[in-house]
Amino acid sequence: MRNLRPVRILRAGFTLIELLAVILIISILAVALLPMVTDAVESAGTAGCQANLSNIYNSVIHYRTKYKRLPNESGVKFFVQPYASSAIEQTKANAERLTCPAVDPGALYIGSLPWEEWYSDLTVVNGDYSAYAGRDCKRFPLRKLTGKEPLVSDDNDPAMNHATTTNVLYADGSVQTFELFTLQEEGVLMDGEEVLYVGLESPVEDLRKLSLD
Repeated sequence: MRNLRPVRILRAGFTLIELLAVILIISILAVALLPMVTDAVESAGTAGCQANLSNIYNSVIHYRTKYKRLPNESGVKFFVQPYASSAIEQTKANAERLTCPAVDPGALYIGSLPWEEWYSDLTVVNGDYSAYAGRDCKRFPLRKLTGKEPLVSDDNDPAMNHATTTNVLYADGSVQTFELFTLQEEGVLMDGEEVLYVGLESPVEDLRKLSLD
């Protein structure tokens, strides 16, 4: 008489309880990891912006070397002037460095122009062309590239730029990052206030020397 082996019954899939347990675990992990992902995106945008500002500083240096003077336009035109004057090569890559990498280009004025032609004509460039603010040379003429004189910063629109930081480029080539939370703790900004304005009414002294137009 043959020995009868037990028959194994294979299940087709998960039970409802097992499926709900997997969904619950994934949800918990998503909630736990979301802040980390957000912080990583913010850090990457800030680092990219700092690199852009350093490139803008180099373009100002090239302009001074070629024309024996510093850019004298104000606002966005200040840091576009080296590009428009061909002190730096008018390429797509150089044009892209004239706006914050955290910003969707679709939110800026593009029209039908390609990247490299955006900033080629200073007569039409204004604050809609970039996510940066430039030196207000009309009110605060720039004499030399030394010290902590602000040159360029984020234009500080929280819907477009970094949610928690503002980067500022100075005349000595350094870039300083202002943390909005820190400014709130110091009383520079009101609790919950997310916009750090540039211009004469800015709560930060350095940003009063910058403008969009």
